[in-house]
Amino acid sequence: MAPANTVSPGAVSILVEAGGRQHKVVVSKSPFKIGRLSDCDVVIADARVSRVHANLVSEGGEYFIVDGGSSYGTFVNGSRCARARLKHGDSITLGAADLKLVFLAGEPTGGSTVLLSRILGESDSSDLEKLRLFLEAARSLSSGLVLNDVLRNMLAYALRLTVAERGFVYLKEKNGTTVLACGLDSKGNSIVDGSSVSHSIVKDAMSSASEFIIGDTTEQSALAARQSIVLNDLRMIIAIPLRANRLSSGTNAEADGVLYIDSRFASRNLSGVSHEVLRALANECAAVLESAKLVEAEQAARQYQQEMTIAASIQRSLISEHQVQCDFARVNGRSIPCKEVGGDFFDVHVSPAAVTVIVADVSGKGISAALLASVIHGMFYAQLSSGTSLVDAASSVNKFLCSRVAGQKYATLLAVQLERNGRLGVVNCGHVPAIVAGNGTVTQVTDGDLPLGLIADASFHLIEQQLAVGSRVCMFTDGITESENSEGLEFGMVKIEEHVGGQDPIGAILSAVQTFCDNHEAQDDRTVLILERTN
Repeated sequence: MAPANTVSPGAVSILVEAGGRQHKVVVSKSPFKIGRLSDCDVVIADARVSRVHANLVSEGGEYFIVDGGSSYGTFVNGSRCARARLKHGDSITLGAADLKLVFLAGEPTGGSTVLLSRILGESDSSDLEKLRLFLEAARSLSSGLVLNDVLRNMLAYALRLTVAERGFVYLKEKNGTTVLACGLDSKGNSIVDGSSVSHSIVKDAMSSASEFIIGDTTEQSALAARQSIVLNDLRMIIAIPLRANRLSSGTNAEADGVLYIDSRFASRNLSGVSHEVLRALANECAAVLESAKLVEAEQAARQYQQEMTIAASIQRSLISEHQVQCDFARVNGRSIPCKEVGGDFFDVHVSPAAVTVIVADVSGKGISAALLASVIHGMFYAQLSSGTSLVDAASSVNKFLCSRVAGQKYATLLAVQLERNGRLGVVNCGHVPAIVAGNGTVTQVTDGDLPLGLIADASFHLIEQQLAVGSRVCMFTDGITESENSEGLEFGMVKIEEHVGGQDPIGAILSAVQTFCDNHEAQDDRTVLILERTN
């Protein structure tokens, strides 16, 4: 007889444990991606999980977990690692996310299978048919049937095992109420009306996670006096809780539902049906319910990620081209959101007389910041297209935001306008300063005003200077300057100044930030633009 939890050769899988529930995912390829993106093999919708947090890699018949440059780290059995060899049962956690992954190097032969083997070895020939039925039930419960079919199969086998008249499965809703999920009589007919069952027994089994297995209610005075039992002339009752967490033990384990069976006839041969078989059948059903809920949650997460991907695509399409050139100036820019969508944006507007570049950073991250960024983006584009000055455009957007979001959200914004004659105008609304590089010098334009959306009557002013041919203006968001390394130090302005005059300033700045942060995933959106006067 094989011991419980022994491992036989077979498919490698990951057991996802979250919120007291479990869901198993077969590792079908290498690398096997785990992360927040919708195209990962295990999708985890948690902001503390990176887009591709880690990969499972197969090498020479062994599996390794490889961190994907995540922000919060990958841990194996509590120890942070960049790469670690896995063995059966190893616990994997992803940063501070409230879940655990268990690496399974094959299918465990413990649990109900071991229980059935033990019962089979101890049973006489009269039990073999009942055990065969249960084995068929266990196989059907793991064959990927839809939930309603699984519940019907379970009830059919339970009724044949107990020789009862009818059976029901009650499930607990999210709000705590109990609903009838499936009903069946001994002839295989569906039952949709559960009014004649002993609801007090169902309630007790659900609330206390206690089992009721009674062959003759008349022999138990406490039960015989219950109104529902008397009114419906019930003699045999079985109520077994479906425990939500199969790893929990004892009668106080949380119950997700109840397997309920009754009959108007007393059953003197219930002892011939092992109570362990009924419990194991209920456990198999509970496991299927757990998997169904986790699959549903995973599908919802995938749908959410797909919608976020579409939103990110739309947001990228709203941003002007990364390279814009006219006969007197050239603009290059790049924006990298830390999530699928972000609160940073930039735009370039070219007219016959001037090139205008805007870079903005909305407070916060994610969807709310992206929505407000789109509003501000559209308003500034409309203002510039109509010939409005930078100061008037900033005032108009500021009044609109104050009237609509009332200080709940704000945005910093930097607007730079280069005219054909080299005149440079800058409006800084609480943004990090622009850097001007030319003629061997590098300076910061530090003057500025309040962010947009804080005070309705805030005033803004234009900062003017002359930009020589060949000079550059570097604009960026604080996702660059405030990026931190492992020691908590910020990237700062000085390192940006070192790269502004180089061959590929944007590439050099972003690469320097990534190296400075030890290649960890960004915690804020990063945007960099270079405006250069070419003629």
